[in-house]
Amino acid sequence: QDLCEVAGLSEVEVTLPTRERKASVVRGRFDETEHQQQEHDDDVVTAEEEDESAFITAGAGLPGGDLVAPTKASSQKSYRRRWPKKSEARAKPREIHGLCGPAPRDLSSRRLLGRPGAYWSEPDAAGLKIRGPTYLMDKVKVAVGKPLFFLLDCDLFDLPQQTDHVARYLSERMAALWKDYAGGGPGGGGPGTTTTPQTPRYTVIIQLQVPGPPWKSFVMYFGIANRRAVFDVDTPFARVAKKFFSPQNTTPTSGDPTLHKWRNNTFKLIPRCVNAPFVVKRAVGEVPTLLGNKLQQAYYGTSDYFEVDVNISSSRIAQYTVGLALNYAAVVVCDLAFVLQGASPAELPEKLVGCMRIEHIVMKDATPLDIHEYHQGESDD
Repeated sequence: QDLCEVAGLSEVEVTLPTRERKASVVRGRFDETEHQQQEHDDDVVTAEEEDESAFITAGAGLPGGDLVAPTKASSQKSYRRRWPKKSEARAKPREIHGLCGPAPRDLSSRRLLGRPGAYWSEPDAAGLKIRGPTYLMDKVKVAVGKPLFFLLDCDLFDLPQQTDHVARYLSERMAALWKDYAGGGPGGGGPGTTTTPQTPRYTVIIQLQVPGPPWKSFVMYFGIANRRAVFDVDTPFARVAKKFFSPQNTTPTSGDPTLHKWRNNTFKLIPRCVNAPFVVKRAVGEVPTLLGNKLQQAYYGTSDYFEVDVNISSSRIAQYTVGLALNYAAVVVCDLAFVLQGASPAELPEKLVGCMRIEHIVMKDATPLDIHEYHQGESDD
């Protein structure tokens, strides 16, 4: 109280995560009339809407949402959080591509461009460094080249529970993405990108599973138009990729434990904060990380695709880091680069598998995905 009197202040504006309340902290009074008026304001978060961001609070103890500047009519100078209501209808997997629309590409580099309603794109990977041919002797890293796999697109889903091997529900989505890339969409790949027995295409799916409820599933699709050009050659990368992408499913509780452990020690993430507050940059860092040594991962492979599932809920530190980044999502721009680590001279130099950029992601815009009919079909079998 003495400090407030010296500063010439009699009231303090307090903004709570769920409602904006004007509290007289010094005098210990609460204006009930103003509180009732605030409850009817369209910009105030309701309890029902707040449930959509509960996964952030549960995972990191942090509130989430978009920071929205106050209106001119308001005297409140702090920012307010706005959560628009979302339809409860769930989309069928076969409807996803129609809802997302075509993925535009740069005509010269073929990189995926950003577009309204999407919070991701394919950045230039220049500036990243990976292990060079003599790294095991001199620890020298070299600049990355062009990624071997290009970013087809990304999806952000709401799911009622943790769902592994999500690619089995998304065959229509992947087929539509390849059709767009072959020329059906803006900036498509044009002739020579359709699959044939001589040039079979291949898709790598990486799913980040963020705990809920509801669970958030961030799915990245990386593709290569001719898998033979990567796998059927004798190169350092191919020596690692043939084993890593083999069609053998492994999880923490099933499959070949030796292969699973090797995959955990091979799949590497290189993060890069392009724009973020210092606290986020400090938490995320830019040090290459073998995710499987810190988080539970599962691997699912077929002749056409390979999926890596990363369970964020398996680490409290990971939950905190993701929650922190999402709390500042309005200003965060982050690149995620994926590499298969070379652990012997025959496996070096490394090659960049793929790279993607997340820009100002809004988790409440996730598409609720209905996979009930698929589960029912599996139980009938």
